[in-house]
Amino acid sequence: MKENKREIICRVLCKKEKCHSELSACDGKQNSRCKQLGKSFILNMNAGQIDYVTSQLWKNTFLKACPGSGKTEVLAIKVAYEREQWKLTTQGFAVLTFTNSAEKEINSRLDCYLNGKLEYPHYMGTFTSWLHGYIANPFLHKLMKYDGDERGDKSIRLIESSCTSDFLNAYSSKYQYKELGNIKAHEFFRDFKTDSYQYCGTRSRQGKEILQSLVQQDDWREMDLAKTKLKFWKSGFALYEDIEYMSNLLFEKYPEIAELIAKRFPVIFVDECQDLSYVQLELLATLCEKGCKIHLIGDLNQAIYGFRNIEPDDTRDFIENHCFDIKLLTENYRSCQPIVVASEYVVKGQEKIVGRNFNKAGIPLVAILYTKGKEKDAVNKFHEYMLENNLNVRESRIIVRNNNLKNKLLGMKSNNQSSNNLETIAQVVYLLNRESQVSDFKMLFDMLAKSIRRTFFKTSEHLNSQFLYRPKEIESRDWKRVLFEIRNILKEAQQLNDFSVTWTEWKKRLNKLMTENVRDLPELSECTYDIGIIRKGNKDKIVEKTLFDNEEGELNYAIETIHGCKGMSLDAVLFLSSYQAGNDEHSGGYWKQWFDRVDIGEENRLAYVAFSRARYFLALGIPKPRNFSDADRKILLDAGFEIVES
Repeated sequence: MKENKREIICRVLCKKEKCHSELSACDGKQNSRCKQLGKSFILNMNAGQIDYVTSQLWKNTFLKACPGSGKTEVLAIKVAYEREQWKLTTQGFAVLTFTNSAEKEINSRLDCYLNGKLEYPHYMGTFTSWLHGYIANPFLHKLMKYDGDERGDKSIRLIESSCTSDFLNAYSSKYQYKELGNIKAHEFFRDFKTDSYQYCGTRSRQGKEILQSLVQQDDWREMDLAKTKLKFWKSGFALYEDIEYMSNLLFEKYPEIAELIAKRFPVIFVDECQDLSYVQLELLATLCEKGCKIHLIGDLNQAIYGFRNIEPDDTRDFIENHCFDIKLLTENYRSCQPIVVASEYVVKGQEKIVGRNFNKAGIPLVAILYTKGKEKDAVNKFHEYMLENNLNVRESRIIVRNNNLKNKLLGMKSNNQSSNNLETIAQVVYLLNRESQVSDFKMLFDMLAKSIRRTFFKTSEHLNSQFLYRPKEIESRDWKRVLFEIRNILKEAQQLNDFSVTWTEWKKRLNKLMTENVRDLPELSECTYDIGIIRKGNKDKIVEKTLFDNEEGELNYAIETIHGCKGMSLDAVLFLSSYQAGNDEHSGGYWKQWFDRVDIGEENRLAYVAFSRARYFLALGIPKPRNFSDADRKILLDAGFEIVES
């Protein structure tokens, strides 16, 4: 039976009756892909992969894929397989994911099997782009009461909750909300799951609690917030959360629109389905009711976006309520078996996952105990193991739970104060000369784009981070060129890399550079220039003493947060723990949280994601307190780790 299914795939994709193991003897349609891989992709697929590719398209299906199972490749083959047999000319399937990088990866695989892009009537892109293009822009003006711009264009302009542009002052609440002040419309949204207003601004870490308390206390605040949000909408602006909330309301009020979308896309593939939020699942549920079939592909153990109210139980309920057929991929081609076992251990995995990679490191699992504050000692010990086992430094990472520890390792001091544009530019200059450690180059480029936008276009309406905060008056190509030119100017400015001077002197040097080199750029020559102010009390302080801490020197490894490392395959991983659990006992940054097997939660899933990135070697950096006990040692030993001192 398995051979028959392989032959079916071969007939559909290669237009041949049987697959040749000898590539030189094959002239099938997919021969170029097989040559790229150095083997027949059909003969190389395992039983679970074959089963999903040939599964029924017109049935709700959940492909439960373990890390390293080749799910992206399998999804690409499935999409190509179904496209070759697709007969409808004005209806197609949508292939959705959640990040631009994931979209790019899927597209690159699809290129191999389609010999080009997935074209009309089908769609490939992010969930947000699909929702925006097919639901929000064509229809949401009905609910937003938006009449369109001067040209009659009713497209919605997305604003981010972190935006600080002055034009947003026009969309503030009539009344104040304690320390939150007059809340702006992009600082809160209506949550579909709880049907309540949620604060998402940056003025206070307790903003969510403050807003909820005040709304519960004073009923009239609901009306104040509703009027503020409606004014925002009537001008054509919305948050991502607004779009999702209103799309559900749209389906409720205009069911014929949901029917139209379900007919246009009778099948929807959702990659990385563990990242689906409740409100997105509700949209899919409505489409299911209208006849649409859903294919979910992912691993619910990798659901790590609790801060966005994404809970795997919501997806489990959706799968159960809509009678999904469940397919399994249980062979991990990324990791060796000891790393697979440790990864499954922290989430109490139910399926037997087989690690297909070999054991390249003599000891694949190590817990490195180090003194508090001496993370570099753990890194040095990790590096010893790397050299000893001949592992690739460039293909390895230090993984941390949060940006505070990441910044510390990069030599930047933690700063819980409000943002300061001058300090952001100083951080950009600092990081530009340490790019080997900043694996997420987009993060650095985002910082640069945001600071340049604030410097030269403070009052202008602009796009969101997806478009590098581009001011509306500049073309996309010109904005990117301006940013690259400024990046090069800042990186080569030796005078700015001297952080041993006072903030007053450093700002003077920056101003001189901006005036003589940056403002000459045609797109900036007519702009009002405002580099920002020095933070109060810092004028005579040394820059490096207030912003940086370089005592430990540069590291040999790029640093990732857990959320940043999703999707990566790495030779080795050093996963650093915080010193203690802190105020949030479920933060997931402290090592004991990773091994709590009584209450499996997001902290376990965070560890699962970090652990499962490694191919050959996984090390934990454990800060050793004075009261490190035999029970603590047993936790690590039971999980399979050998304990060493740094």
